Amino acid sequence: MIDGWTTVSSTVQYTGVRVVVRRDSVRRTDQSMGTYEYTESADGVRVVALDDGGRIALVEENVYVCGQRLLMCPGGGCQPGEDPLSAARRELAEEAGIRTSEFELLTMMWRLPAGARTREHLYLARGLSIGEHHRDPSEADMELRWVALDEAVAMCGDGRITEAGTLAAILLTAQRTTAGSAAPPAAATVKGSAPNP
Repeated sequence: MIDGWTTVSSTVQYTGVRVVVRRDSVRRTDQSMGTYEYTESADGVRVVALDDGGRIALVEENVYVCGQRLLMCPGGGCQPGEDPLSAARRELAEEAGIRTSEFELLTMMWRLPAGARTREHLYLARGLSIGEHHRDPSEADMELRWVALDEAVAMCGDGRITEAGTLAAILLTAQRTTAGSAAPPAAATVKGSAPNP
């Protein structure tokens, strides 16, 4: 909670399969009152899988809510009790059939801070091994595309990539991998044997 702010009441307006809608009454520091309506849902993940040739894996799929076919980094929502790194490994393997020996946390970002209490965890994966994907029925129309990182950056700028987590993950990856960039801190890198496909 923000210093000096008090939640006077918090009520659930709607509970769905994946989302809860809440309405909070809040007293601010200056004693004025405010009402905030927002959603709560599981945190999400997006993974930039970068191969030795400088290409990244993107998945293209139909996204019902926005009514478009979008190009995105593999990712999705965390399962109940699942930590974001485990979710990132799972989503990358399920959607793209990719296992990895190295994960680096790029950042944590708020999806829509004024309207959703949900975070997106962005990762960079290297040391890739490619196997079979295991998509669920809602992902039957999904296609895997390999794109040069420089081209993906251009796609972020010209409107071919529009999903927020993917935009941020690609641009942060480009920043991290530019010639002369400092190596990422060891604590931010998670290494281990790649699981067998």
